[in-house]
Amino acid sequence: MNIKRRQILNFGAVAAASSMLGMPAWAQGFPNKPVTLVVPFAPGGNTDIVARTVAVALGKVLSQSVVIDNRAGAGGSIGAMQVARAAPDGYTLLLCGAGVVVTVPEMVKTSYSRSNFAPIGLVNKSSMVLLARKNETRFKNFKELAAYARSGEGKLTAAHSGPGTPNHLALLQLESLLKTKFTVVSYKGSGPALVDLIGGQVDVHFDQVTSSLQHIKGGTLQPLAVLGPVQDPSLPGVQTVAELGFGEIDGTTYVGVLAPSGTPKDVQDKLAAALAQAIKDPQTVSSARELGSVAFSSTPQEFARILDTEYALATQATKDGRLKAD
Repeated sequence: MNIKRRQILNFGAVAAASSMLGMPAWAQGFPNKPVTLVVPFAPGGNTDIVARTVAVALGKVLSQSVVIDNRAGAGGSIGAMQVARAAPDGYTLLLCGAGVVVTVPEMVKTSYSRSNFAPIGLVNKSSMVLLARKNETRFKNFKELAAYARSGEGKLTAAHSGPGTPNHLALLQLESLLKTKFTVVSYKGSGPALVDLIGGQVDVHFDQVTSSLQHIKGGTLQPLAVLGPVQDPSLPGVQTVAELGFGEIDGTTYVGVLAPSGTPKDVQDKLAAALAQAIKDPQTVSSARELGSVAFSSTPQEFARILDTEYALATQATKDGRLKAD
């Protein structure tokens, strides 16, 4: 399944969206006021950081301000509901990973579903990493952590950034690999989880390199393992879980932009073209690299296939009883 997922993403991932030439006059006049980009997680986390970088570049392409609106809570469903209920005119958009619109509705009752959104395009991908405090004494590396976690069910306190997020799914995968259970603590985004990890309220956190790199470089947190198929260039020498001999986890996080379903096709096309151009902006590319991620574009159709694939995975995991709200 991981191979299939990566093949879909690699196929034409850098293709530009359709041209704006020949669009109806209404779409050519869009936008004539600021665009709101809803982030369904708290400030400071991976999704928020990516959104703020993309918003600047997208605003330049559209010649309008792109305003960030953080609406955290319920695994991202609060922000997603806001966009699902918004006027389908292209002025209210959602930036998130696939889990918010396809996995969370499988776990908890929401007033929206995958059909309430129109994918515009992917914007970023980043590796995930398992983090501990730099001064942690009970385990100084991943193998010691594994032994500690296996020494007593629930002994390890593990944080993730919300039910149904890639962070949550990576946590579930590691529980399966280690054949034990953690005491799981769910947060409204990576930002609050990182604060509590640094403060000693939790033992480890499953996070994207994007939001944790500054803390790693600053010496407050240490990466124990990369939760992906390959090592991350931002974390030289940090091995993957597979390389450490514990099996494969693919926690690579892909973030994209969606509009409310019913948004006119010509507006969707204009947004997709503008987004593809924004992702190629040198500042977007360099900012992503500095944050430990990769600016990563796609067509709406490619993003839609990713959503469909994630939906199939989520529904099967729910049926198996492996995926549920904390």
